[in-house]
Amino acid sequence: MADRWKKRGIWLYAIMILGMLLFSGCSHISKESSNMTSEEEQRVKDSAVQYIKKTYNKELVIKDITKGRVVGDYSIHGTIKDGKDTPVYVGVGVNSPDGDGFDDSYVNQLFTTELEPHIQKIAQHTFDLRQMRDGFSYGYRDKIKRKYTSEIPSVWEVLKKGDKDFRLRLTLEVYQQVGQVEVSISKFIQELKKMNFNEVGLTVFVYDGSLKSRSDKKDADDYRMQRYGLHGDIQTMDVNNLKLDKMEFKK
Repeated sequence: MADRWKKRGIWLYAIMILGMLLFSGCSHISKESSNMTSEEEQRVKDSAVQYIKKTYNKELVIKDITKGRVVGDYSIHGTIKDGKDTPVYVGVGVNSPDGDGFDDSYVNQLFTTELEPHIQKIAQHTFDLRQMRDGFSYGYRDKIKRKYTSEIPSVWEVLKKGDKDFRLRLTLEVYQQVGQVEVSISKFIQELKKMNFNEVGLTVFVYDGSLKSRSDKKDADDYRMQRYGLHGDIQTMDVNNLKLDKMEFKK
């Protein structure tokens, strides 16, 4: 019996040592693959600045740069000097829609910032809204070439055209309205349809109304009742007969 426990202890010790070695090895690989020489960093920064200047005729102020651990691409975060210091992401050495190895979030950020307060007001008017989650965005769909560069229109001009190259994504948290949540979703989609949105990804989490009276909101997830999802071109949808993905949460 003692020998058996001794052998088991040796095996556990060996597994622990092996795990430590693998962890340290992976950490070493990650650190090595993300290292940049000062020359490399400066070269990437210069290329990003030139890309923004060429694309938007604006100056990029870089705040930080990181190198990917797997494919060696670069992520740059900073601001664009456009009178609003718009925050921006620039990808260098990436698989970009334009095939030039660059990608950025400038147009997406401008349109999202301009649009978000208006959409939140519509949501507040339509639902018993708890909050609109972070992650709201209106921007280019995947693999779409960037069409707006030095002259960027207002998001309202883009919507007037019914531009199908853009996608609206948002997640709402609402309080239960007995028998009315699906009706409210239909009304909300109808409002978006009037504004000429096309591709929409909407997620709605429904919470028990008793959460309102709770001073401690730490266990808010315990009050979740349903999740609704809708994805697609809303201009082709019958708002009175929406095909919603619905999931019930166990209590």
